[in-house]
This record gives sequence, C-alpha cells and structure tokens, in this order.
Amino acid sequence: MKKICLFTICFVFLLQAAAFAEAKIAVFSTKEVMQESAYGKEVRTKLDAKFTARGEQLKKEREDLEKLKMQIDSNAFQGKVLQDKVTELRRRGRDWNEDFSVYQKAIQAEQNELGKPILKMLEKVVLDYCQSHGYTIAFDKQTPGLAFIAEGLDISDALVKELDKSKKAGK
Repeated sequence: MKKICLFTICFVFLLQAAAFAEAKIAVFSTKEVMQESAYGKEVRTKLDAKFTARGEQLKKEREDLEKLKMQIDSNAFQGKVLQDKVTELRRRGRDWNEDFSVYQKAIQAEQNELGKPILKMLEKVVLDYCQSHGYTIAFDKQTPGLAFIAEGLDISDALVKELDKSKKAGK
C-alpha cells in the first residue's frame, strides 16, 4: 500500500512538473504569409492575369447602369420611353448581378485551386520552423478566441522567408 501511495505522489509531482514546463508560443498570419511570399505573389499574378479583363468589363457595365439610373432619375424620359428604360435597367441590373456572382465564384474556385499547393507547403514550413525553433504551440492570428498577442510572438515574416526558400528548393 505504501508503494502505491508513494508511486501516486511521485506521479502527481511529475505531471505538475510537465504541466509547468515553459511553453514557447508563436502566432502567424496565414493571410499575410500568402500575400507577402513570392509563391503567394505568383498565385496573385496568375489570378490577376486571368480575371482582370472580365473585372474591368463588369466595372464598365456597372458604370453604364449607373448612368442609365441617373438619366431615369433626372426625368430625361417620359411615358412609354420611361417605362421601357426602367424595364431595361431592371433587366440589365439582374443580368449584371448574375454575371458578377458567376465572376466571384470563378475567382474563388481558382483561388482555392491555386492555393491548395501553397497551403500544403505552408503547413510543412510552419511545422518544420516551429520544431527547429523550439515552439510548442503556434496559432494562426485569425483563430477565434485570440484576444491578445504580445509583441515578438508573430513569426509571419520568418515564415514568408522559409516558404520562399522552400518554394525555391522545390520541396
């Protein structure tokens, strides 16, 4: 019985020692790393090249709709012409909203597709960096519940450099 009590007391003290071991905590911003890394900028350039022209076309269509609305509001039309212009504005507005929604979904799908490899690489970079620098915990800044982050805990800049190195090495 004494051995069991002694063993239990030792076990409790060992658990307390492990619980009070110093934890080294880091935070990073996935968004910042994605935006600032060369790999992330490469992805952004591909997206811009693919979607800029359509975005400009949608912007021009929106401006045309606003001009038509201003003409209608200024009483530039009367009677049947006014009714036709209002109907045209509504139709073109619906069409624009649908086109814009499709455009946004296409961008989102492409971002997800192009972002998968970089996120996978970033996950490995975070793991390797934290293990090699002795971090016990790393949180993304956007994690719900992080109310305060002390200065000096953010490793985002270091992760940008590590991700760039990893991309160049082709890992």
